[in-house]
Amino acid sequence: MLNIDSLLLDAFYQENKDFFINARVQKIQQPTRREVILQLRNNGESKKLYININPSFHHICFMNKENEERRNIEIPKQPPMFCMLLRKHMEGARILSVKKPEFERIIELNFENYNEIGDRIEECLSIELMGKHSNIVLYNTDNNIILGCAHNIGEEKSKERELAGGLPYIYPPKQDKKNLLLTRYDWFVSALNKADCELKKAISNRYFCLSQALVEELCNSKNINPAQKSSELSDENSKILFITLHEFLENKNKEYSVSKDKTKYSCINKLDCTYSTINELIDDYFSYNIEKNIAKSIKTSLKTRVNKELKKQQNTLTNQKKQLDKKDKAQEYMQKGNLITANSYAIKKGQKSILLKDYETDNEIEINLDENLTPIENAQRYFNLYNKTKKAYQIAEEMSQKTIEEINYYQQLIYDIDNTDSIAELKEISQEIEPEIKPSPSKKKELTLNIMKLEIDDFDVYIGKNNKQNDYLYSKISSPDDVWFHTLNTPGSHIIVKSKNSRQELKDATILKIAKMAKEYSTAKNSTKVPVVYTLRKYIKRPNNTKSGFVVYKNETEIVVD
Repeated sequence: MLNIDSLLLDAFYQENKDFFINARVQKIQQPTRREVILQLRNNGESKKLYININPSFHHICFMNKENEERRNIEIPKQPPMFCMLLRKHMEGARILSVKKPEFERIIELNFENYNEIGDRIEECLSIELMGKHSNIVLYNTDNNIILGCAHNIGEEKSKERELAGGLPYIYPPKQDKKNLLLTRYDWFVSALNKADCELKKAISNRYFCLSQALVEELCNSKNINPAQKSSELSDENSKILFITLHEFLENKNKEYSVSKDKTKYSCINKLDCTYSTINELIDDYFSYNIEKNIAKSIKTSLKTRVNKELKKQQNTLTNQKKQLDKKDKAQEYMQKGNLITANSYAIKKGQKSILLKDYETDNEIEINLDENLTPIENAQRYFNLYNKTKKAYQIAEEMSQKTIEEINYYQQLIYDIDNTDSIAELKEISQEIEPEIKPSPSKKKELTLNIMKLEIDDFDVYIGKNNKQNDYLYSKISSPDDVWFHTLNTPGSHIIVKSKNSRQELKDATILKIAKMAKEYSTAKNSTKVPVVYTLRKYIKRPNNTKSGFVVYKNETEIVVD
C-alpha cells in the first residue's frame, strides 16, 4: 500500500507550491466527513484540491475528472457544519503561502480574509496526513486559536494533543528520531548495535523519513537481509547500507512507480506504471484503490440483501413442496371414497373401520370410518378431503412455480454482483433491488447504460452484465432478426449478436465462439459440457408482471460447449 510519508508529501509540496501561492479559493465542498474539495484558481487555470483523511486512504492531490468519477463523489444537499465553516472563512480568499514543516506529514495553506468589520486577518488550513490521526484544522495565525476541525479530538482520545474549536493549535509531539543526513557513520553503527530488533525496524524507529517498507526495499536492492538482527549486520554491509540510505535521501528526483494492479509501489525499481508527476501518481493510485474499496463494500451490502431474500424464497419453496407431496394423499382419499361407495351395501353404520379389496391392484385396504356417519356420508367425507387436498396441491404448484422464478431471479442477481467491479453497474443492480423512486420531470435523465460491445467475425456482440442491461438489450438495442444467446437453466449474461449486413448469416464457427462466450459470462464458466441455447430475437418475449431480465423463448437451438 502506498503511504503518504514525509518524503512523498515533500515531493508533492515542491511540485505544486507555485500553483498554491496567490491561488483563489473558488468553491468548497465536503462529500463526506473525511473528504474536502477545494476548487482553486491561479494563472488562468482551475484545479480541484482533494483532501482525504480516511485512515486507510489519507492523501492530498489535484484530481482529474476521470479519477473524480472513480472516487464516486456525491455532494450532499445539506453541507456539513465544517464545510459551512470553511466556506465562511475561505471561499473567495487568496492563499498567501504554503508550508510543509520539516519531517512532518502536514501541509499548511495560509490565506488572507476579512472579518465582519472589514479588518484583514490571516488564517491557516492545516492538512494533517498521519494515518488514523489524520485531520483538517482551521485556525487563526494571530493567536493560534482553532476555529474548527474535520473531527474533534478530546481528552479521552489524546491526552497529549486535543483539537477542537477554541483550543490553541499545536503541532503533533516531536518524534524521537534523528536526521540520517546529519548522522556520522560511527553513530549509525552504534545505534544499530544498541537496537535489539530487526534491521528495518531499527532504522525506521531511529531516523526520519525511512519507513520499514522503504528500508526493506533499499536493503533488498543491495542483497542485505532486512529481517536480520540489527546488531548482527556486518561492517561491510553497514557501510553499504549507510551510503545507500544517504544517496536515497539526498536524491531530489526520486522516480516513483506502481504495479499494474496498484498493489505495490517503488521509488527505486521501475514497475509497470510510471508517472511524469507526483500528483498524477497519488491521484491515480488512490482513486483506483478507493473505487475498489467502494465497489467491494457495495457488493458485500448487495449480496447480504439478496442472499437474505434468496434464503427466504428457498424456505418458502421447501414449505410449498410439502404441500406438493400431498398429491398422492389426494389420490388415496379419492380411492377410499370410491371403494366405500362401491361397497356401501356391505358397510353398516357404527363401524369404525373396514377392510376392502381394491380390484385394480388386487390389494386389501383398511379404511377408517366415522361410526356416527352412514356409508355414503363417509364416502362424501373422503371426497371432501380429496377436493380440499387437491386444491391445496394445485395452489402450491402454482405458487411454487412463481417461487422458483423468484429464486432464479435472485441467483441471477448474485451472479451479476459477482461478475462486476464497476460502481456504476453495481448501482444499476442496487436500483433494481430497491423500490423505484420516480424522479420529478425536471430531474428526469435519459437512461444510459455502459453495455459491453465486442466485434466477432464482423458481427457486433453485446453482453448484458445485469438485468437492467439485459432489458435494455431486449427493448432498445436488439432487432427481430438479431440472435440471442444464453446458457440453459443457468444464471448468466444475455448476449445479442447483430449483423452489419442484412444478408450475413452466422456460421458454425462463429456460433461456437459466441456460445463459449455465453458460458464464460455465466455461473457455469468453470464447468464442462455446458448447454447454451440461441434463437432469433423475435422469438424472445418478456411476459407481463415478471421480474427484470426474465424472458421466455421458443424455436431455440441447443449447443453444448466445453
